[in-house]
Amino acid sequence: MENIQKNKIYEEQFLLLAFISIVTFKIVMLPQYLISTASNNSYMVMFFMVAIEVMMLTVVFGIVKNGSILEQNIPKWLKGALAILVFLSSIIKCTVRGSEGIAYISTSLYANVSWTFITLALVITCIYIAEQGGKVLARSAQIFFWVIAFAVAFFMIFSQINLDPLNLMPFKISGELAIAGDKYLMWFGDFTPLLFVTVVPSKNHGKKRLAIWTALAVLCVFLFSVGLMLIFICTFGNAGELMGNAFLNVSSLNKIFFMIGSADLPTVLSWLVMYVVKFSLLLYAMISCAKFFFGDKMIISLICGIIVYCIICFGIGNLNTNYILATSWLRYLIISIEFAVIIAAYIAMRVSQSKKQQNAQSDNLAQPNANQTDMTQGEI
Repeated sequence: MENIQKNKIYEEQFLLLAFISIVTFKIVMLPQYLISTASNNSYMVMFFMVAIEVMMLTVVFGIVKNGSILEQNIPKWLKGALAILVFLSSIIKCTVRGSEGIAYISTSLYANVSWTFITLALVITCIYIAEQGGKVLARSAQIFFWVIAFAVAFFMIFSQINLDPLNLMPFKISGELAIAGDKYLMWFGDFTPLLFVTVVPSKNHGKKRLAIWTALAVLCVFLFSVGLMLIFICTFGNAGELMGNAFLNVSSLNKIFFMIGSADLPTVLSWLVMYVVKFSLLLYAMISCAKFFFGDKMIISLICGIIVYCIICFGIGNLNTNYILATSWLRYLIISIEFAVIIAAYIAMRVSQSKKQQNAQSDNLAQPNANQTDMTQGEI
């Protein structure tokens, strides 16, 4: 019962976690990679893939409104199979994609600092957050949201970007778009970690308010991902393939920078808190799957953290290896798991609901017959 309460979150919190889950790794190195393959039309790849993610997360929302997949009334063997698949997916994304953030921190924020120290600090922090459950994770995201909001406001007020819309030309749909979408699949498909929370209606918030928040969340997802991609292309053109950390390069072009020097602290902080939430969410899914088999023990979380730490530091260790792994056959495995788990969980939920309705109807039919029998016996 305690675990169920730990994983209950409100609808607005789910939307915020979904926003962070989709956006975090799409504003760092991905714009550079997409431009290198699809040139100035790469924003279309971003739009198409993000649209698919948004649609799939609506399915996830429908599932978790009935409870976490580990708490729903579905066969235990199916829960176990889904847990194994999500554990595999989460550990790959946690290490391969997590390395991208660690590479940024080690090169841009703390020069010449070893990956081992950065990863250790990150894993300890995120393991602690993940161990507290989905409720604490969602509340942490709510607190961090104000850092993100401040960074956006700072960027809008002090931005000094010279946009050249001609950099988006010529507009054409070619095979390069499909190649780019295929090659960078690893940066898309962030559905399964959110299957381990239970969404409950917000107190004193009606359907109209939820509709407004949903529309704002979807709009922000496209603005942060596709919008940044468009700004990046309009600013740097095809030279963008030589520039990593898109969000940092774009945000550094502000009035304060041209007057006194670098003023990208708000942007960096906003991305860091998104990164911590995203990394914690992946670890949360990974830990939840492991605890399904081995019980709710703190040692399980520590073992998961040690596994992730060792793979990042001693298995990957640099951005080149990370890129090779992210664009390898592993991307097909990840995207297959993401879609297969969501489809299987949705079908299992619908079958469970159908059986429950049939049982309820059977009980309702049996009850009048029982009442008639009692009346007959009373007359006799």
